[in-house]
Amino acid sequence: MDAKATHYAAKCTARKARLLRPMIIGKTVPQAIAILSVERRSGSVAAVKLIRSALAQLPENSAVNTVISDFVVNEGPRRRMFMPRAQGRATLILKKTSHLTIRLKLN
Repeated sequence: MDAKATHYAAKCTARKARLLRPMIIGKTVPQAIAILSVERRSGSVAAVKLIRSALAQLPENSAVNTVISDFVVNEGPRRRMFMPRAQGRATLILKKTSHLTIRLKLN
């Protein structure tokens, strides 16, 4: 039995969130949560919430036997903001977001 959860427009860049992928692929859910809870990289908090969301789809007490089979990070929309500058000008600031998708596999 598989479970899938997706987080759209997470407040982290896709490039930084992809660094989490090799850390958690193939690990059990308790191991992955332990790794991500002490990790300071961008997107680790969103990844923990995403794992718990996918785990809620599975039967109870199956966290020990569940393995993270896939973690996909794609670029999301960019939030556009303007910063006031000198002489009445404005500078565009782009805040990047990402789409996180995780798949859990029950062993």
